[in-house]
Amino acid sequence: MSKRLLITRPNHDVSTSYLYDFSKNIVETVKATQDIKSTVLDGIQANRNSTEKALNKLNPGLVFLNGHGNKKNVMGHNDEIILDEKNVTLTKDKIIYALSCDSLEELGSLAIDKGAKAYIGYRARFMIIRDPTRSASPSKDKNALPFKRACSTLIDALVFGNTVEKSIELTKKEYIHSIKSYGNSEDDPYGDVPLIRFALAWDHEFLDAEGDLSTSFDN
Repeated sequence: MSKRLLITRPNHDVSTSYLYDFSKNIVETVKATQDIKSTVLDGIQANRNSTEKALNKLNPGLVFLNGHGNKKNVMGHNDEIILDEKNVTLTKDKIIYALSCDSLEELGSLAIDKGAKAYIGYRARFMIIRDPTRSASPSKDKNALPFKRACSTLIDALVFGNTVEKSIELTKKEYIHSIKSYGNSEDDPYGDVPLIRFALAWDHEFLDAEGDLSTSFDN
């Protein structure tokens, strides 16, 4: 039986356009993988109604949410709330990875209380340092690249069967590698390297999970 994956990918402002770019590789990889059935809610499709239908009818084992967030919710297209206390029961028996600010702090705990297997996210703001000259083309933004690599490490690890604990461990190692190795004066004409390293250290610190950390994507 195929494993089922749900991905939401809003793309309505600069911040979500970067997350949209970050998730491009996993979307393409999963499409070429026979044993994983993926449902991708792109752009305007990343709304509350479509998300609830997919969670309810498709019953994905792994849910990858991209978008703005806060302690109480995760948002989709045009910042419509797609996951909050009113529908978090739909995460029952699922692994959630929310690439959004803050949501692990309260929503993650509530999801576990309502039966989610695990909820991965950030206990504070998720930071990306961008090159403002590349805002229209995130894939060409070198400043954002180490953040993209870390996020890709986490979702790749989850998709291909690593436990939640191992996936976070691999991602934190990637953050540390980037902190130690990123940039020098020759490729940093705007002096962004210290800020990038700070943001990477911040994301490393606040990436965490609630629930059963030994669970993995198995359905």
